[in-house]
Formats: sequence, structure tokens, C-alpha cells
Amino acid sequence: MKRGFFILLLIVSFISPGCGQSKEAVNEYQLIPYPNGLTPQKGSFKLTNGLPVVVQCPEAQCVADSFITRLKQCALMNLKVETKGAPGQPAIYFQKQEGLHKEGYKLSVSNKQITVKASTANGFFYAVQTLYQLLPSAIYKRDVTPGLTWSIPAVEIEDEPRFAYRGLMLDVCRHFSPVGYIYRFIDMLAYHKMNVFHWHLTDDQGWRIEIKKYPKLIEIGSKRPETLIGYYFENYPQLFDGKEHQGYYTQKQIKEIVAYAASKHITVIPEIEMPGHALAALASYPELSCRPDTTYGVSTKWGIFNEVFCPKQETFAFLEGVLDEVMALFPSPYIHIGGDECPKTEWKNCAHCQALIKELGLTDDSEPNKVDGKKHSKEEKLQSYFITRMEKYLNAKGRNIIGWDEILEGGLAPNATVMSWRGVEGGLTAAKAGHNAIMTPGAYMYLDQYQENPEIAPTTIGGYATLKKVYGYNPVPDDADALVKKHIIGLQGNIWTEYMPTTDRRDYQAFPRALAIAETAWTQNSRKNWSSFRQRVESDFARMDIIGVKACRNFFDVNIHTRGNGKNGLNVELETDVPNAEIHYTTNGTEPTNQSTRYTQPFLLHGNLSLKAATFRNGKRLGSITSKPLYGNLISGHSFTVTPGAGWMTGDIWDDNHVLGSDNQTFGLTNGKRGYRQSYTPWVSFGMNESCKEVIFTTDLGKTESISKVVFGTLHNPAYKALPAGKAVVEISSDGVNYKKVAEETFRRQLPENGRKAFTDEVIFAASDARYIRLTIQNGGTLRNGIDYRKDNGPATIQANLYLDEIEVY
Repeated sequence: MKRGFFILLLIVSFISPGCGQSKEAVNEYQLIPYPNGLTPQKGSFKLTNGLPVVVQCPEAQCVADSFITRLKQCALMNLKVETKGAPGQPAIYFQKQEGLHKEGYKLSVSNKQITVKASTANGFFYAVQTLYQLLPSAIYKRDVTPGLTWSIPAVEIEDEPRFAYRGLMLDVCRHFSPVGYIYRFIDMLAYHKMNVFHWHLTDDQGWRIEIKKYPKLIEIGSKRPETLIGYYFENYPQLFDGKEHQGYYTQKQIKEIVAYAASKHITVIPEIEMPGHALAALASYPELSCRPDTTYGVSTKWGIFNEVFCPKQETFAFLEGVLDEVMALFPSPYIHIGGDECPKTEWKNCAHCQALIKELGLTDDSEPNKVDGKKHSKEEKLQSYFITRMEKYLNAKGRNIIGWDEILEGGLAPNATVMSWRGVEGGLTAAKAGHNAIMTPGAYMYLDQYQENPEIAPTTIGGYATLKKVYGYNPVPDDADALVKKHIIGLQGNIWTEYMPTTDRRDYQAFPRALAIAETAWTQNSRKNWSSFRQRVESDFARMDIIGVKACRNFFDVNIHTRGNGKNGLNVELETDVPNAEIHYTTNGTEPTNQSTRYTQPFLLHGNLSLKAATFRNGKRLGSITSKPLYGNLISGHSFTVTPGAGWMTGDIWDDNHVLGSDNQTFGLTNGKRGYRQSYTPWVSFGMNESCKEVIFTTDLGKTESISKVVFGTLHNPAYKALPAGKAVVEISSDGVNYKKVAEETFRRQLPENGRKAFTDEVIFAASDARYIRLTIQNGGTLRNGIDYRKDNGPATIQANLYLDEIEVY
């Protein structure tokens, strides 16, 4: 705490007196999360067989015992427990110090002894997690690694967390996680000083918790006959795998998991969704719906569904019965009741609901609500009644509720804690109203988003949140008012598993980004440092490899970017997260070695390149080889105009890695990179209609050039209301006012029956001199509502939208 943050990794090299000038080893502190007070010291403490462990308070006994057990398992080292150490004898001391933060600790490591101080068992536990990270990574193994020196670098640490709530949420409804994975997941939380496991146990796609009073929830609700294949909007009709997906946790398993988590000082918060996301429950007990004579099924696909719990006495009795058993299993002070994404269609059409609205005197707002500044409908207020009623029931049992930020709609339940996911406003609004809030905004904390180039990544729900973007999030701005600082009690990362069918996929999405969340939750914002974090993450990969976590390894790869240089040119930029590495690349499609050209600065894109790049250290390749064709042409890096304006997809502004930032000049149309079928990320969308069936692209070459070919890409994805181009017209001009048509091409295609396909089209014409080019791209025709795409409330046929990428001129 006495020195600046930037000495966290190194001690100034010590030169011994005398002629030899031998150097003492430099200590490194590869800790995640990084302590809020760390003073480097020289030297180290060596663990030896028979070393005394002096436990001088009962709060430390369990932690000390587990430390001794682990050293015996990993190093065949027998440490002996004592209650009083001998003066001057090397030993590890566990001592109670009153007045420390309940999760705080002090750790002193010298050449002669280790002293651990805390006021509670929590603090001792976190101190030992720090000790583990200071030891060789083999400490995380389950067997012996011969030949290791088990030593801990000397250091002085005084530490406590920034936030009281530090969590990860795991959805086990979309894809069930086996019990063994849950235990390892809890271990990963504990190793990184997180203290909440939010367990999402019920949803439309499966009910995963045994409730003895309602056995059909398991008999029916825990099983679905099949599961959607591919991305949600990739196919219509959608494709399914034909395989039953099932799974649930018995009450015995849950008790054991909760007890195991408690031994790691982790609170398990169960989530029982209400009033929406209820299809698995309604499939089991349809009488709980607004249409009890309907047969419901556990959903086989993702999304939001109109079928929700009906706010009637049978429903409340059911939910109270469920919650009684849930509370018996989970001692958590909080029960998460969901509250998100609850459509009101059923309630609007339900006679009982409308009668209840009238009985309760609920009306549509004529003026904005004073809390959130929005007008709320009477049905939204009915949801507030629903949530408040359930909250009162739980409050009477000594529990409080957490809900997603939709519980703000219609008025917030009195003692509720808000989990803010639709941006940050929900959390700020709740905090300003005096309610506790947990920040989990989707743009930063949703770990189901892409973290590397979607062209090579597994399918995700979309979005783009790199490791650095996640690390850069600050839940409470430094200039926030006192009420916000008081009531934002923490943050949480969310792992929604629609596109994570295996444990390896869950690991890939969660890690290493969960490490960034752990540091943000524990470490004061003023002490966070991206450069330092990169150094320490690399060490954590070694630990994760030992534990068996299949983390995303894009950290070691090269990201290839292009950026307009402001001079009608396009620079190629290469970067990597891994520190102290060289980037070597080739431009002719051959695999790079450490002898290939070394990247030192951005270079101008000339012509078409088959670029490949990789990271190297000491001549050894660290990650995978990254490949990217680049298309340098006469308009690479040029600005342009388009009519109509781009829609909600604006091209590679979203694809650029957060380290380098976005390129607002080229977007996705003149950045030298073509679109691909795997994702919508690189495409620029244009909404078409009966009065607008084409896109007009215009650009200035900067000087008169001889041209003979225009190339462009369009996307085929009828399920997403997109067809490839039907026709293209090329016009040229010398003054930007008067244009002459030089080519027109109509496209006849063999379209796939299913899925997406990227088409690249060429329009070739006699060489012509031009300075200005106007390219008109006509859409691909019409699509049929409910036949080519999912039926909605629109007309029977619509004009297909256009998704464009990379317009090239040669």
C-alpha cells in the first residue's frame, strides 16, 4: 500500500557487493485478482518437510488444514500443526487480528517466516488463495510433481475487496451441466476470490431442480424432445437435432454442492424464474397458465415466449410451495426470482388478469414514473404486484429477492435488489432510489458473446466482448454520487448456455474473461492496469491448464485489423494480448516462422494479400496461426456515401478488437476484408421496402484511374429476411455530377436450401477512366411471411433486405 502500482511485478535487481556482481532472483507476483495493497520484498520463503504451521485462532483452523492437505498431496510434504512456534524457527503463522475487513487479510512473507492475519475465516481463506497463486502452479495438481522447489516470494500484502458481491451466473437450463462441472466451476470462483455462484435453475427450456411437492417438474419439465441446431436465425423452418436433452439436480446433490461452496466461502443463489420464462413449469402444470386447457411443451428453441405464469391463487400457492423447498436447500440471504422478459400478451387477453387489474385499481400511467422516468402500463404494474407479493412471502421467511432490471417496471418491490443487465441505467436508477444494485450490463458482462473473430469462433448469441473490453468496465464511475457508490454492491458475469452444449464450450466462453470480472470485483479501479493484467493472465493459463479448464486461447494469437489512414489508404494492423511476444507474418499464404517478417508497425495495404501471422517468444510459437485474405484495391480505406443509410448492422466497427478501437471511416465496406457466413458481424445492413429496393454506393477515387472491375459481397439468409443482390449497375463520372453507365449485371444463382451463404460478385467491363464511381445494388426480390422466414405481423410478402460487405474497384 506504500508504493505505486507499477512496481507490482518486479523488484529492483539487487547487486551483491564484491567483484562477482551476482544478481538476486527478481520476484514476480502473478496474482489475480491483484491485491489492493502489495509491497514487494527481496528473497523468498522455502517450504520444507516438517515445517511448523502455527494456528493461533479457531477461525483459521479449517483453512490451515486444507493448506497442509494440499501440500501433502502435491509435494509429499508433511507440515505439522502447532499452537505455539519456537522463536527464530521458520514457520507459517495464522493469527487473528480484530478490526480487519471481514473478507480482508494481511500476508507477510519473509525469508524466515510467513504470517497470515485476518479477522474471520473468510479472510484467512482468501489469504491462502493468494499463497497458492504465489506457489508454483503445480499446487493445483492432484498428483506429485517431482523436482520442484516449493517457495513463496517475499512480500507484504494488506488486502480487502472493492465490492461485497462478486459473482458468476451459470445457466443450466438451456444446456445442463453435470455435477462434476459444477464443483470445478465453484473451484474456479474460489481460486479468484469470487463469493457468489448464481445458479439459473428454471427456464423455458428445462426445469433443473427437484421439487418433491411437484414431481411433474422433473418427470416432464426437465426434458425436452430435441434442441435447435445452429444460430436461431440461420434457418427457417428451424432445424433440430432430434435428441432428447434432459437433466436435473436432486435435492441431495444440491445440498452437497451448497455445502461444498460454503466451504469455499461462496454463497449459492438459486434463480427460480417468474412470471416469465415459465414454459417448462407450464408443460408440467398447465393449470398455472392463463389458458389451462392448453397443452404446453418444454421449449426446444431459444427466445421469449408469451406463455407465462398467470397471477392467480393456484400459481402463488405453487410458487410458495416451490420456494419453501428451495429455501430449505439454499441458506442464501437472497433468492433470485428472475422477473425479466415477461410479455404481457396473455395477461391482456386473460379475463382473470383484467379483473385483478381492476380490483387492484391499476391504470396506465399518464405521466412518467418518478423512479425511472417512464410510463408504465397497467399490465406492467400487475407484474410489480406479482413480484411484490412473492417478495413479501420471502421476506416473511427471512429472505430478500434479487431480480433482473425489468422488476423496475411498474414500481419496484420494497426490499428488492436489482440486477442491471440491459445496460447500466437500471442499476443506477435503482441505486438512486435507495435500492441495492448488482451491475451485469450485457455489453461487458455477458460471456455468451464473441471474444475473437467470429469467422473462426464457435457460434455464439452474437455481440463482441474482448478480454480487454470486459477488463475495462468500471461498475461505479469515479464521479458517481454517494448514493450510487453506496448501493451498487457488486458485479456479476453471466454465462447463458444456448450455444454451449458441452463443458468445454462453457469453459471457452467463461475463461479467461471471468478472470477480468474477478479482478474488477475485488481490485480498486485505481489499481487496475491492463498491461499488468496481461502479464498475470498468462500465468493463470498455466493454472487453468492444470485444473483442466478449456479456456479460449485467442489471448496467444494475433488479431488482424485494417484501418483507414485518413489519406485514402488502408493500414494493416496486427496486435496480440500476450505480453513480451514478437509477431511474425507472411503475405503469400505460407506459414510464418520466427524467421518471417517481424511486425513492428502498421503497414500500407497494397494489392491482394494472403496474410498469416503468429506470436513467438524465444523462437517458439505461442498460439495458433491467424489467417486473413486482404483485398487492397483502388478504394481501400476510402470514405463513401450510401443511400439509404445503413441499418442496425454497421460492419466491422463491431469486429475491431477493443485494444485498437474501432475504425469509423471504412466501416465494413472499404476495409479490405470480405464478409463470411459464420456471423452477421462484418456485414452492413440495409432495410428494403416497396419504395426502396436498392442501395446506392458512391465514392471518390481521389484522382482519375483506369478501372475495369467492381467486386462486392452480399449475404443469403432468408430466415433473417436477407437475400443476395439481384442486379448491379456501375456508373462512372469525372466530376461527381454527371454519371455514365458502363456496366449492368443481373445475377442468376444456385441458392442453398438451408442456412447462410456469402456471395461475392464481379461486374467486369471495358477499361474506362473515372474519378467517381456509383454502384447501385438491387435487392434479391421478395420473401414470403411464414414461409421464408418466421411469421410475424407484417404483410404476406416483403422486399428482402440487403447485407453488403467489401466493395472493391480494380
